Amino acid sequence: RWVLTAAVLCGSSAWAALPAPSQHAADRPAGVDLAGIDHAVKPGDDFDGYANGNWRKTAVIPADRSSTGIFLQVFQKAEQRNAELIKSAAASKAPAGSNERKIADYYAAFMDQAGIAKHGLSPLKPELTRIDAIKTPADLASVLGSQLRADVDPINATNFSTEHLFGLFVTQGLADSAHNVAYLLQGGLGMPNRDYYLASDKDMAGIRAKYQSYIATQLKNAGIVDADDKAKAVFELEMKIAKVQESLVESEDVHKANNPWNTADFASKAPGLDWAAYLHAAGLDTQKQITVWQPSAIKGISALVASEPLATWKAFLTFHTINHSAGLLPPAFADASFDFYGHTLQGTPKQRDRWKRAIGAVNNDLGDAVGQIYVKKYFPASSKAQVKQMVDNILAAFTDRVDQLDWMTAATKQKAKAKIATVRVGVGYPETWRDYSDLTIRRDDPVGNHLRAEQHEYRHQLAKLGQPIDKGEWWMTPQTVNAVNL
Repeated sequence: RWVLTAAVLCGSSAWAALPAPSQHAADRPAGVDLAGIDHAVKPGDDFDGYANGNWRKTAVIPADRSSTGIFLQVFQKAEQRNAELIKSAAASKAPAGSNERKIADYYAAFMDQAGIAKHGLSPLKPELTRIDAIKTPADLASVLGSQLRADVDPINATNFSTEHLFGLFVTQGLADSAHNVAYLLQGGLGMPNRDYYLASDKDMAGIRAKYQSYIATQLKNAGIVDADDKAKAVFELEMKIAKVQESLVESEDVHKANNPWNTADFASKAPGLDWAAYLHAAGLDTQKQITVWQPSAIKGISALVASEPLATWKAFLTFHTINHSAGLLPPAFADASFDFYGHTLQGTPKQRDRWKRAIGAVNNDLGDAVGQIYVKKYFPASSKAQVKQMVDNILAAFTDRVDQLDWMTAATKQKAKAKIATVRVGVGYPETWRDYSDLTIRRDDPVGNHLRAEQHEYRHQLAKLGQPIDKGEWWMTPQTVNAVNL
């Protein structure tokens, strides 16, 4: 099914700007950037150079971006609209508990740099204290399990390379496509994927050195003693995790991913981790089965939990707890995070303005709340109906074309038309919106706001387990500039 967002379609005003039917074709906006073509290049020799040559010669990547293009231009338009809506909500006197008040308070908390500097690391103190109190393998497993998070990105879910030891992906079963099941995915890395750790080229070796230095910097910022030694231990642990992870090529082979394990069998299939404590802390102990996407990685990482010193795992958890929230901590933490992840890894010279980061954070954690006010202004029901009619016409044309094919038998045509009838298209925004009524947002707690939003999303994903597939579910917000085929 195709999901087309309102941002991609640019709202009702864009439709009003379409040329009138009587307008001469030569005066209409072209679907191809003719100015970007380099006519000095023969398309048969280098089609990319021909089609994009002039554009490439003049295109300028903004200082706060690692790339540019028409997609960025559309994103920036949507970003400006979101900013206006969010700032309007902040200026309103919306009642406590309303979506508008949550949006306003989240944005205000993110922008309160003085408050962030004053609070320091105190928002993370409960979690850091819990890590420091780890004494047994069961304690370690409980902390690791409590940090399990759900990945809702259908494109990158098979390579859940985050600081959390494992990742959870909730979607339809490979064997039972009618119901949602839990997939356990490899994780445990602070850099994007295993290649950053294992590639032998000079550039990657340099990045690895900078990453270890970055770990030490954040531990020093937090006042951790023996920061350099602990950073070395954390980095070496992640190197071991990378070595047991499956490659991206292996992970994308869906035929290798259907490995349903009974939860009672995890201890014998992947010894090393106290799975009873882990699954209980993750809220998965009531599941009879969990599908393991990368079994060799789960086994290898679990073995490392037992073989590596408890002190190393505590340092690992301390660093990643800080790293996970670094952008919401005082400047020393936030700036170091951007320097490594933004500048070193992505090549971005300048960090984005704080208000832009705040808009992105609000959209990430309160996406449907922002989406509801976004579509009211930029994509009303009338526009949705107009686009839906266009889509229905396209599907009807598919059916008509099938009827006119002379190389298909009558039986094959019936099957083709049956497939067309199963296409489900989402336009603009979902029919039902997410409920944030039980999500607490405080005006003075940016770190807590984000962590509670993550927990809220995790509970939302857990609630889908065992339930029938919701074919009307959206994988992105209305204001997101994108489209996806599921």
